[in-house]
Amino acid sequence: MLGGAGVFGVLKLTGEDGTASGGTSAGASGGTGTTDGKGSGAPLPAGWTKVVDPAGFTLYVPQGWRRQVDGDQIDYTPDNGKHFIRIASDTTPDYENPYVHVLDLEKQVSRRTDYKRQKLNQNTFRDSTRAAIWEFTWTEKGVHAGPRRSIEQMYFAPDGTEYAVYMSGPAADWETTRAQFDTVLSGWAPPEG
Repeated sequence: MLGGAGVFGVLKLTGEDGTASGGTSAGASGGTGTTDGKGSGAPLPAGWTKVVDPAGFTLYVPQGWRRQVDGDQIDYTPDNGKHFIRIASDTTPDYENPYVHVLDLEKQVSRRTDYKRQKLNQNTFRDSTRAAIWEFTWTEKGVHAGPRRSIEQMYFAPDGTEYAVYMSGPAADWETTRAQFDTVLSGWAPPEG
């Protein structure tokens, strides 16, 4: 999903016209996330739920956000994609380094209206030095038209799987979305085993 087919995160996060991709509700796709003791061990903030997704990963999600599936990507959203968290994974990544992968994705995304990089650098995430964080803005022309901002943490897990945790929302309330992203990451854990 991330590399081989070239269809990942930002390539599917919006359509050609800049609109958010559609999705299928969790009920139609075979389940919703559940809560249990699995996760990163970070404390669960008030107003949040720990979700163990049917795909096996764990993350914190604001209460009221629902699971949607779009092909092989999993979203959580409160408002049908105006604000959303997207999780993607690739067990056989084409890139040996998420930073190089993001640079390639940026070439494609930069064709969108008003694209502007806010941040793109290598980092360490979940003890992996093969990681990159990318933040950018653009103008959506479709369903949720207007200025938008997005952030993505991509990293390689110890088993070699490339994961991306992506979040997007309108630029007007970015402070809230950006703070939510940090909470999402604090509860992130890949599937066990």
